[in-house]
Amino acid sequence: MISIKKLATVGAAAGLLLASAVPVLASDDLNITQKNKAYVKNDITATSNTGGNKIKANDDVKGGKIKTGDAFTGVDVTNVLNSNEATVDSCECFNDVTINQKNKAKVKNYVTADSNTGDNKIKAGDDVKWGKIKTGDAFTGVSVSNILNSNVATVN
Repeated sequence: MISIKKLATVGAAAGLLLASAVPVLASDDLNITQKNKAYVKNDITATSNTGGNKIKANDDVKGGKIKTGDAFTGVDVTNVLNSNEATVDSCECFNDVTINQKNKAKVKNYVTADSNTGDNKIKAGDDVKWGKIKTGDAFTGVSVSNILNSNVATVN
């Protein structure tokens, strides 16, 4: 008669042999999940001002001059949010490859930009003679870029 000890030993040896000869039976699927969530609020105010200059006299102004330079305001806003990349190289070890890429983004851009060389005054109680106001140029430039929710999935 075969003892239980010998039967268990033969069973264990058979299990080891089977495990080494047969591929893994647990799972031959690959599941990849990538999730991103972003909220961005840009609240930007930019101002440049060379204006608001005054010459004021109680009597006459003779030869009063106001000369301002240029006013330049530049704003550049760039938001890059929620980028996913998944690459699976060919190993021929998966029957099924599932890639889930989910992105959610909310962006609020509030941009105010102003350039001003104006509101310059020459004021006298009586006469203004040869008064002169010369202002520079006012430039305002705004650039807003939002790159959101980009996904790349490659299965070779």
